[in-house]
Amino acid sequence: MGEFAKMTGAKYQDGYVRFSWGEGGNKREYEISGDALLQAFDAEDGSGNKLLDAFERGREHIISAAEEARNTPTDGVIELGSGDFEPRNDRGGISPGESSGTG
Repeated sequence: MGEFAKMTGAKYQDGYVRFSWGEGGNKREYEISGDALLQAFDAEDGSGNKLLDAFERGREHIISAAEEARNTPTDGVIELGSGDFEPRNDRGGISPGESSGTG
C-alpha cells in the first residue's frame, strides 16, 4: 500500500476504494468508484491491488475532487465517480451504479 493510501486509510471494497480525507471535524468519508479509477487513472484491472495503485497515482486529482465535494449534504459517505474526473479511456462497468464502458 502506498503513502497516500496509508494516509487516508484507503481500503478496497466491492468495486470501490473507500477513504477518509480532512482534519478534525472536517474529516469525511469518501468512496471512489473502480470505474473512475479505471477511466481517469489507468488502473490495470478491477482488482483491489490495481485500483489502490491507481488511487495512489491519482492523488492530486482525488484530493481536489474530495475538497470540492466536502460540503455535499449527506449523512454518510461522499461518492466520487467517473463524472468527477477527466476520463483517459472508456473502460469501466465494474462498479455498481456506474455505466458500463466498452473497453
